[in-house]
Amino acid sequence: MTGIIITGHGKFADGIKSVIKLVVGKEKGIEYVDFTEDKSTGDLKNDLEAAVKKLECEDYLFFTDLAGGSPFKKAVEISLEGTNAEVIAGTNIPMLMEILFKVDILSLEELKNKAIETGRKQIVNFEMKTKAKDTSDSTTGI
Repeated sequence: MTGIIITGHGKFADGIKSVIKLVVGKEKGIEYVDFTEDKSTGDLKNDLEAAVKKLECEDYLFFTDLAGGSPFKKAVEISLEGTNAEVIAGTNIPMLMEILFKVDILSLEELKNKAIETGRKQIVNFEMKTKAKDTSDSTTGI
């Protein structure tokens, strides 16, 4: 099984945790690590390493908020130090929901690709389309 670690600035991970708990219920194999203003980047790395140890998985998929931010950089460091891990930035709820139900059946590479694909597809906007106005004169039939 691939372990999932969600991390980000402020209470990002805790916020994601509350959504997952509400929609899916308690999930196993997930750890949440917030990078709050009272923590140093050293503390963050220690917390991420502790999450890896707690999960005790062969593979890890880190989900972070911002590419290039401290949570992203520390997750990348951990992956470069020998932990078999992939790191994704720009995390959104749909990408997480998609992979949570497949974490036991897909490989790390497949999970990463599915998460990115789903995340991209779920970025949409609402556009109001107005109905074409009937310009004929209903009283004269013209």
